[in-house]
Amino acid sequence: MNVFKLIEDNGLTLHGDIEHFAELIRQEEREACAKVCEAYDDRHPTVSNIGYYLGKQIRERNKHENGS
Repeated sequence: MNVFKLIEDNGLTLHGDIEHFAELIRQEEREACAKVCEAYDDRHPTVSNIGYYLGKQIRERNKHENGS
């Protein structure tokens, strides 16, 4: 992830937007973690989709914390 691109793409500045920036970083990190879980299932198809389940749970946590 390119931090400066993330700042620019979201119209942020580092003065006064730190909380929003931190949340964007958390979202990016959760998505990356969810993808790692899903990739596990792709490499180990006999595991009964546990990686996809965990990926879904990580994404749901993001929705709950954001009030969606």
